[in-house]
Amino acid sequence: MKDQLQLILDHCPNMMLLVCPDDLRIVLANAVAVRLLGYGEDQLRNMTITEIETSLQDAFYWEEVRTGQYSAIEAQQGQYQCGDGTVLAVMKSVHLIDSGSAPLLLVQARDIRHERHIEDALEQTLSQLKATLESTGNGILVLDRHGKITSMNRLFSAMWDIPQALLLAGDGAAILEFLARQVRQADLWRTRLHDVLVPQETEDVFRLNDGRVFECKSRPQHLGERIVGRVFGCTDITQRQLAEEALRQSRDQLEARVQERTADLQRANATLQTEQARQQELIDKLGEAQNQLLQSEKMASIGVLAAGVAHEINNPVGFVNSNLCSLQRYAHDLFRLLDAYQQVPLGAADRERIERLEREIDTEFLREDLASLLAESLDGLDRVKRIVLDMKEFSRIDSGGRQQASLEAGLDSTINLVWNEIKYKADVIKEYANAPPIECIPSQLNQVFMNLLINAAHAIEGRGRITVRTGYSGTHAWVEVEDSGKGIAPEHLSRIYDPFFTTKPVGQGTGLGLSLSYGIIQRHGGTIEASSTVGVGTVFRLELPRVGTSVHSVGAAASSS
Repeated sequence: MKDQLQLILDHCPNMMLLVCPDDLRIVLANAVAVRLLGYGEDQLRNMTITEIETSLQDAFYWEEVRTGQYSAIEAQQGQYQCGDGTVLAVMKSVHLIDSGSAPLLLVQARDIRHERHIEDALEQTLSQLKATLESTGNGILVLDRHGKITSMNRLFSAMWDIPQALLLAGDGAAILEFLARQVRQADLWRTRLHDVLVPQETEDVFRLNDGRVFECKSRPQHLGERIVGRVFGCTDITQRQLAEEALRQSRDQLEARVQERTADLQRANATLQTEQARQQELIDKLGEAQNQLLQSEKMASIGVLAAGVAHEINNPVGFVNSNLCSLQRYAHDLFRLLDAYQQVPLGAADRERIERLEREIDTEFLREDLASLLAESLDGLDRVKRIVLDMKEFSRIDSGGRQQASLEAGLDSTINLVWNEIKYKADVIKEYANAPPIECIPSQLNQVFMNLLINAAHAIEGRGRITVRTGYSGTHAWVEVEDSGKGIAPEHLSRIYDPFFTTKPVGQGTGLGLSLSYGIIQRHGGTIEASSTVGVGTVFRLELPRVGTSVHSVGAAASSS
């Protein structure tokens, strides 16, 4: 049983001593006591408790025990004499144990040297913290988690003019209410004092009734992860506010003067810019008109030249055609005469001489080849005549005013003229709706068709397709030119009618073709629209009134797929 008791005591974390109250001899000591006191186990059993507990207070207590006055002790500090002569500070308790045969006293003691060191360090830290709070330039107020005042520095009480009597009374609630009554934003101040456990930091500017201004910041006080209070720091910024206000007024006055001068300059600059813009607009319009005039004059000159060439070609073509027709008739008559001669009876010698001559000149070949040569020559002259007619149709130099003309005839003549530009790049598909003639200036519309067809051919890389469509409604006729080219980028689509804008390489385009086309369609009272998908192709659609009209402005829409 004694061994079991020893085992139990050895597993206790504190020193455990069993003392006989009669002679104060130590009956049993655990391993912790042996280790901390520095005595052997047998040595301890031969010692009395008063040899270890040497303080005067302990001596009086154990003397009372010896006389039979047993009283329990809870958490009393004491000093133990160690085997090496040192003194061990302990926190002890004494309890009476009834062991059956005779009572024993159980003494429990724990080493509090480490706690003493911690308490000393804490006391030093608190002293340093108090000195820091007193030396800081801010008024500091500390509240615990219940919103009660735990500390404030002298600067805080001085800033807020807290009465000495209120401070001595120690009534925290009264002090906080006194502070709230001095602040104009009393509700906000009470809210800040109430929200002690809010994890966010706060920063406010409070105006006091006496005109002073305090900047108050607060942040939570943590113990580990738990909020145990809140620290408020107040700074008197009255003078700073006054200086800032004076600076703000000076700045506002200066800004007002600057704004006034700036407004004058802006008005003058706006007037100048308006005048410059108006002059630039006039210059641009003049340049555009000049270039369009030059282009129109060039096209008119080409038309005159084409008409003159067509006229000059037409005369020799006429008599060559007439001569060839006569030659064809003469050849036919000669062959008839030759056939008649062959029917005349001849002598053997004459017949042989004639047959030999026929074989030498190959009469049958001449008969067949001469007819073929004359037919091919007449066909070539017909083609020349059609080209001449197409040139005259395209230029229409003989009638410069409005007249009834077929859009499809104009398209055909234009396609024939620009065929050399198209035939190596694309197949032309015609989808005509047999549209009725409209009132227009044919030569100008032919110029538009030429621009659209040439642009379509240039847009095709490799071999492609150009589709020409016509259609009409009650009041309008329309023409579409669609290509399978590379398309127009969306950012360029809205600028294609601008003068001098081109996406072609330098030297391959003037940028005036679509601009002139737009002006021609505008003068005809129609619209021109373009839709394009990059990599798929472009469609240009012209809509023209069937009865001639002239407008000063007309929309040109461009939409991107």
